[in-house]
Amino acid sequence: MPDLLEQLRTLLLTLVSPVHAQHPARFAIFPCAVLYESGNTVHARCDGHAHLHEIEYTLEFWALSPAETHALSARADDLFSSLGLSRMYCTDLFDDATSAHRRVLRYRALCDTTGVLTQ
Repeated sequence: MPDLLEQLRTLLLTLVSPVHAQHPARFAIFPCAVLYESGNTVHARCDGHAHLHEIEYTLEFWALSPAETHALSARADDLFSSLGLSRMYCTDLFDDATSAHRRVLRYRALCDTTGVLTQ
């Protein structure tokens, strides 16, 4: 089963630090990112074995201004699309508890069993 999570995390660290694997109990550093795999299914089979997988990753940027989340997401979008991932979703939210702005993005791609992206 393909997993690009560490490769994506390494790319994101060139934009922002920290990059969390899940929502921390308490956000202390802004801006930050949260990245996790949100889907990994078999898309096509060949000779009874998985041939293509549909993978999906969710990326969230947290910052103190919407301008900052927009700038980070634009740079991340360039990085992710250069790998072959397509953005499928984007929304802006505000978190009252932290007084932080959040931009949520979802990316997907088809890849073979070796992790080579085909779409």
